[in-house]
Amino acid sequence: MNPSVNDRLNSVLRALETVVLPALPERASLAREQVMLSIGHIQIIQAQMDATPAFEHEEMDDIRAMGRAILEAADAPSACANEAARLKEALDQTHSTPRETTDAIREQIDDLLIAARQSSEVAYHEALSRIILPLGRERARKDREWFAVMGFDIELSGG
Repeated sequence: MNPSVNDRLNSVLRALETVVLPALPERASLAREQVMLSIGHIQIIQAQMDATPAFEHEEMDDIRAMGRAILEAADAPSACANEAARLKEALDQTHSTPRETTDAIREQIDDLLIAARQSSEVAYHEALSRIILPLGRERARKDREWFAVMGFDIELSGG
C-alpha cells in the first residue's frame, strides 16, 4: 500500500524538523530560516489540501466569467480578432484540469490585453477596464481570504 499524500508530507516535515534543522549550525541563519519557511509552507499545504479542488474550480469559474465578459465587450478592434478567437477557444476548452484551464484562459486574456494596448483604441481600453478591474478586485479578495492562513495579510490574518 502506498502512503497517502498527507503521510508523505508528514515524512518530509519530520525529516526537516528532526534531522535537517538540528544539523544546521546556528550561524547558518539563512539556511535555518529557509528550512523553517519550508516547514510552514508544507503545513499550510496540508491545511488547505482538502479545500483546494473547490478553490481551483471557483478560480476557474471566475476567470471564465472575466473572459466571457471581455469577449462581449463593445468596440473590440479588429486588431484583436486573433487574440479574441484564441480566448474563445480557451474558454470552450473542457478537457483540462481547472488549474490548466485557468492558466490557459489567463494567458489568452493577457495576449488580448497586449494586442488591445498596441491597437491604441481608447474606447476599448476603457471597456476592458470597466470589465476587468471589478472582477479582478473580487478575485483578489477571494485569494486574500484563501491565503489568510499564511499570516501575511494584516487585515485578514488577524495580526
